[in-house]
Amino acid sequence: MSLDGFLTFIGLMIATYAILSPISRLRLRLNMYRQLVLGTVAVILVGFLEFYFELKSIAPDGLSPVFSFVEFQEQTPGFSNEQAAFLVVVAWLVLALLLHARAKPRAISLGNLKTLSERLHDEGRYLELVELAGPYLETIRRAVEKILLGQRLHHWILDTHLKATNPFFAIHNDDKLPLPKWVARRIRPLASLVPARRKAYHAALEVEDLVLQSDGVRQLLVRLKPEFAMALMDRMGWKHDEFRTRFFRDALNDKASHFYKELKATQNCDGPFGFVIEPKSVLLTGFFGDAKVGAKYGVWKPIGDEAVRLIRADQEYANLLNGPCPDGEDLWSDPTYNTIHFFDIMVTAAAQQDVPDHMWLMYMSVIVRELEAIHEVIDDRVDLAAEFPTLGNRLIYEATRCLRKWVRLVGDLPADSSHLQPRSLQGVDGPSIPYWAAKDCVNAMRYVIESERLTAGFITGLLESYIRDVAALPTNGSIFHLRRMMVDEFIHGDPIYGGESLKTVIAKYISGVDHVVLYDAPDFQEALKKEDPEISA
Repeated sequence: MSLDGFLTFIGLMIATYAILSPISRLRLRLNMYRQLVLGTVAVILVGFLEFYFELKSIAPDGLSPVFSFVEFQEQTPGFSNEQAAFLVVVAWLVLALLLHARAKPRAISLGNLKTLSERLHDEGRYLELVELAGPYLETIRRAVEKILLGQRLHHWILDTHLKATNPFFAIHNDDKLPLPKWVARRIRPLASLVPARRKAYHAALEVEDLVLQSDGVRQLLVRLKPEFAMALMDRMGWKHDEFRTRFFRDALNDKASHFYKELKATQNCDGPFGFVIEPKSVLLTGFFGDAKVGAKYGVWKPIGDEAVRLIRADQEYANLLNGPCPDGEDLWSDPTYNTIHFFDIMVTAAAQQDVPDHMWLMYMSVIVRELEAIHEVIDDRVDLAAEFPTLGNRLIYEATRCLRKWVRLVGDLPADSSHLQPRSLQGVDGPSIPYWAAKDCVNAMRYVIESERLTAGFITGLLESYIRDVAALPTNGSIFHLRRMMVDEFIHGDPIYGGESLKTVIAKYISGVDHVVLYDAPDFQEALKKEDPEISA
């Protein structure tokens, strides 16, 4: 390769860099240290080979062994210095590609990552920011938790010295000293010999804070990058409840979010109960592929709280709830409908996988209570004779339907399920899903029966569905406790927490219930005829 050829090669490299995508250029900058070393060595070798004869003529005698070791002849056939320079350039190119392909996120690059991330964020280039920071999530987590190479040993020395000199710190951590006390008291100077990686630590903190607190990044994740959101929450976001809350709040308020798409795609049944969650449903798979994950991090809270907030505080949404009930397809754009479906997926996944948690299914009665509280028909388009006069009516039905469905799990779960243990079914030991579903269904139905806002036809229809499901429960065995509870507590109130008797109110609607349904539930009719028991306040 001649000197002109080498300069042409350098020009092509610069031109290639110029046409790379912005994110590729940023990634090259993050891993530039080894590339700079390799490039410097390659340029020096090429320069030496290109100017071999000129350098040889002016080199002092002390460097003659170098030219003897690598010797070329002018104007003679054979392997020339220009051919050697060409091989060096080829080797440089191959090694540079290998270094780039095998480059791993390194703590030494966190300073550059911070600078580039801040620039991308300030310019509103959130997608590039996410793609740039994605491979570094694990490195950021390790730097923030102070477990990088050298970092862990540095802080172990400081902590050991602190435990030996500060008894309150030792008691608080309830740790025994790993070294004799007289050694631990004198170990502090050794910390200065071990790198603390403070620059990496502070850079990682700033990048973490930037990603977790950015509204623009979060809105991008809600729509386009759910896999990054899951990785973020898995690596460093679980201890940041605020990020998780804001993420699901935004997801529930954005009808174009990936969360809505996943819920709509998860409708196929899996066996007698449960849903088939497709792998492309990143959020649902992450939380309920193993339902213990969803239970551990309380994923129900941000979604349930936001749905309740919307019903209670958003007047525009309240007007929509009190308007005509839309068709089935349009329901998938409603946040409360999607919340109920989300709870259905979550609760059945926990029951199917025998996760000992009720997954706070009691949000259903809260949703029913809030929907009943804001119910007011002022829209002339509402057909009061319809099965579901308003959207709010349909959502009340869906919430109570899910509760009754979860009660019916007693007939679908295997006999050895923790949710069917006799003591769990009595609410004594273990969070049984059927038990808490029955308990919450009673509360939800009492809100409905006591309502002065809902139409009589709608209340009667829900009451008939409730009695039909009660009639389907066994009349003996451990499950009979649920049947008795759904009859007695519904009519007379909770024997522990109290509640007014609804005999008179229920009697007003019972005449509209199908007599065949009532025939299958004789204990319900008998309970209505009984005297009200003493209810403790």
